[in-house]
Amino acid sequence: MKNKLIVGFNESKAMRKSVLLVAILGVFSLPSQSSASVSTYTDRVAFKSQGFITFDSNFNDFKEFPGTGFIYPGTPYTKGDVTYTSAENFTWGSASGYTITERLIGGNSDIPTTLITGDIEAGYNMFGFNIGTYGSTPISITVDTNVSSYLYPGLTIANSAAGFLDYKGFIVTSPGEYFTGFKIVADNANPNFAGITNVAVGNVSAVPVPGAVWLFASGLLGLGALRKKAQA
Repeated sequence: MKNKLIVGFNESKAMRKSVLLVAILGVFSLPSQSSASVSTYTDRVAFKSQGFITFDSNFNDFKEFPGTGFIYPGTPYTKGDVTYTSAENFTWGSASGYTITERLIGGNSDIPTTLITGDIEAGYNMFGFNIGTYGSTPISITVDTNVSSYLYPGLTIANSAAGFLDYKGFIVTSPGEYFTGFKIVADNANPNFAGITNVAVGNVSAVPVPGAVWLFASGLLGLGALRKKAQA
């Protein structure tokens, strides 16, 4: 009887190890999601609270050309791991007449259907900015990742000349996906000054894959059941 009890104990112990091993292996072997998605934010504070912001760039330190309000930083122009690749980059402040908010960066409105384009240094799954526009043209925003492109068309943007800016934040929710670039365009051929500032890139805190959490929890429940059975 004593030997039988010892054998039974050893078998239960081996089963507990097997269940735990299956749970651990399951966490690391679950397939990644095939269809990616992006969450959007319209509040800067809420967006930034989702993770760690590596760069949050503005252009307020640029000095204006006398009497114009415009500065041409060059094309391409890189700041805070974002490279602005518009046909002709420039920034503008209050002397331009197109904003009374912060200094904005955008593209030359003489090329009206392509306002702002840019590349994002690989590895960031958070991307956000304040945006304002002078003119009534609806705006479309496209954000690109290493997996896909996401289009947000027909957006009505706050008038920066009246002192207003909107916030647009994007967070990739698919593991292994990250932002690579963006494009902001006018939805028709009307000239439009659209500009952005407070351009933030960063990364969300790691979140366990739901399926992995369930499998691991199942393994722990199995261990608990085996332990109760061994003690009975």
